[in-house]
Amino acid sequence: MDDFRDMAQSPQQRRRFERLLLLAAERGDADLVAERLGWGVDPNCSFGRGRTPLLANVRGSCPSAATVRALLRHGADHALTDDAGLSALDYARRKLMRVQDKQPPRPSPSLDENGQLALDPDEQAEMDGMRAELGADGGEFLRLFWKERLRAARRVFNDPREVEAIVEILEEAERREAS
Repeated sequence: MDDFRDMAQSPQQRRRFERLLLLAAERGDADLVAERLGWGVDPNCSFGRGRTPLLANVRGSCPSAATVRALLRHGADHALTDDAGLSALDYARRKLMRVQDKQPPRPSPSLDENGQLALDPDEQAEMDGMRAELGADGGEFLRLFWKERLRAARRVFNDPREVEAIVEILEEAERREAS
């Protein structure tokens, strides 16, 4: 097998790749979702209680409009329901009602006023220790670590604006299908 696409299509590996897609969707990581969909992973794969990547994203703590768009663009069926008979739009509407009355999300204390990562002294010491331990060979690892740490700091949980955008995207998909 030459690449991830071949592996993702392999009957022995397919389920593992579907799980990777589900986890990325659940986290609201649109980049990883798009990458895994590019490997040919089924956007409508289903897990316990009928949970698809689209449902996992909408029901998760970091719903992402970009993730929903990527899934729909790659053929995710917005009308699929879970074992409770609820679709992604049903869950998005319910979540929107819950989050609309809450305070707007606060930025992470790990971000400075420009949205850049500002490590506290303990984290900075840990980063310096990793840099010293890894030496010249650790540049790529540290770059990826920093990128993931920044992504985590920028993550907003149940952002009402994201949930509202998701409702609009799913309602539009429903209207297109009806016409």
